[in-house]
Formats: sequence, C-alpha cells, structure tokens
Amino acid sequence: MPTPPFPKRSPLSRRLSHMRSLLPGLLLSVLLAVLATVTSREIATVTGIAIAGPILLAILFGIAVRNVRPLPHALDPGISFSFRTLLRLGIVGLGFDFSARELVGIGLRGLILDLAIIVSVYLVALWFGRLRGLPDNLSLLLGTGTAICGASAIVAANGVIRGKDEEVAYSVATVTLFGTLSMFLYPVVRRLLHLPPDVYGAWSGSSIHEIGQVVGATLPYSKEALELGTMLKLTRVALLLPVVLLLEAYVLARARAENPDQGRGKRHFPWFVGAFAGVVLLNFLLPLPPKILQLLQEGDAAILAVAMAAMGLETHLSRIFRFGVRPLASGIFLWIFVSLTGLGLSLLLYGHGSLSAL
Repeated sequence: MPTPPFPKRSPLSRRLSHMRSLLPGLLLSVLLAVLATVTSREIATVTGIAIAGPILLAILFGIAVRNVRPLPHALDPGISFSFRTLLRLGIVGLGFDFSARELVGIGLRGLILDLAIIVSVYLVALWFGRLRGLPDNLSLLLGTGTAICGASAIVAANGVIRGKDEEVAYSVATVTLFGTLSMFLYPVVRRLLHLPPDVYGAWSGSSIHEIGQVVGATLPYSKEALELGTMLKLTRVALLLPVVLLLEAYVLARARAENPDQGRGKRHFPWFVGAFAGVVLLNFLLPLPPKILQLLQEGDAAILAVAMAAMGLETHLSRIFRFGVRPLASGIFLWIFVSLTGLGLSLLLYGHGSLSAL
C-alpha cells in the first residue's frame, strides 16, 4: 500500500514556522544589545564620560560570543534577520534625527566643509587602498564609514558596493574604533590649541565618525560647539542618498569597464536608502511632536544596537585575520587625514579672519 503524501502546509503555517526559526538568533541579538546598552550606561555613570557606546559594545560582545565557541546552526536565521533586515530598518529610522533646523541651519560654509570632507576622503581612500593593494570595495566601505556616518553608512553603501560580509565587519569595527578615539583625543587637542567653540564644533561635526561620538566630544565643552557639531554631522548623514547614488554609478561604470557585457546588469539601489530619504523629507515637511520623535529615535537606537550585535555574531575572526593589517593601516591613514583636513578647513571657514561671510 503506497504511503499517503504529506498534506501541504498552508501559507500561514509556513510563515509561523519561519517566524519560529528566527526567534533563537533574534533573542540572542536582543540580549547582547541590552547587555551592551546597560554596560555603556554603567561605564558612563562611573567615569562621567561615554567611553564606549552601545554600538561598539554590541559589536564586540557579538564577536566574542561567535568566536569563543561554535554556535548552534539554529541561531543562524535569526542572526541573519537581525543583521540584514533590522539594520536596514534602523537606517530608515535615522531619518527621524533630522529637522528643518539641522538641514538649513549650517549655511553655505558648513555645506562647503562637509562636501569637501566627503569628496576628499573618498579620493584618498581609493588612492591609499590601491597603494596598499586593497580591494576597491573594502576601500570604498572604509571611506564611506569615515566620510558619512560610520556603521550605518557602511551598510547602506554596501547595498550598491556589494562587499563581502567580512569586509563590512572589518570596516565597521575599524571606523567605530577610530571614531571612539576621536571622541577622547579631540578635547585634548582643543585645549592645546585653544580652539574657540565654533571652530571646535565644526571640526568635530565634520570629521568624527558617529553622531554619538560628536555629542560626546562637544557636550562637555559648550552649547555652541554641541549645536554646530551636531548640525554638521547630521548634514553629512543627510548626504547619504546622493553619495549612494554616485557610488552606484561608479560601481556600474567600473563593471562596464572590466566586462562590457556583464556591466549592463541590473541596478542594485538599496530600497532602505530611498526610504531613509523619504523619512527625512516627511520629518522636514511634517515635524512630529517632540515626545513622539524622541520615542522613535530611542526605538531606532535600540534596533541599531540589536543589528550591530548580530553583525558581531556573524563575524568570524579567522576570516577577518585573512585581510592582515593593510585595511587597519588604511583606516588609520583615513582617520588621520580626515582629522587634519577637518581641522584645517574648520580654521579656514570658522576661525578668526576666516571666510565667515559665507
């Protein structure tokens, strides 16, 4: 007697089964994100300084858990979902950080400063990367994290760059490390050079990697430095959309040059970058009440922490070590370059006898 066929599962049943498969890895990512957030706050309470933000700690905790011992394969679907889907939602949510004041308040010289930093960092990243024999994809990811806004920008740009997961993880870890160092070293340089608040705020906002690091570097100094630094930093983030469009054009042109037949493939513009721009526009035209906006911003920060923990959980150190020290050298070089260039341009545009009429 033939064995009766198994009944087909309904779409709802398949969806529920898929959701259950996500739970273990998702819960682990959430747990690490919570641990990172609590640890970050405790460190800040004890030291009085935001030494390590939740993003950095979440990545480090995830890497530690992944590489201490093998993880069950049952965790993989949820980790992948957290790293890919949640991170994209987190990037969309960054649009709630903007208001009309930030977008129009920096003036022409602020826009010149940010654009000069972004263009020069990308050019130097490609030049130095090729000098050191790095793949262009890795150089572009390092340049994106340095020029725009760290981890979130790297993941957004990778939607068109199509770098390997290890290249993304290496780039995120590198720019997060040097952005954190900037948060501590910039105040020291400020005291040594006796920088006025507007110059220091412009320098911090135009060259430090993450928005939280800019706040950490400027908040203890003055309200003027904090406000200008935050506005310049958010403007760099707002330029993410045109930057990704230009990166896509560059990647397609490079593909056509390398292989004219295959270079005419499909465009890969990431939907979440367009959604990010839509949220920025919506928040610009229809400002939300402050309490609702704060809740959305806090929720987005939590989503990004979960996604960064998942990124750490997907990072195999053995694969990272294959790159050697060359990407690290490139990250150091870019960090020094953006710091010195940002300082020089800030003195030129915001210092005494500067181009303040712009």
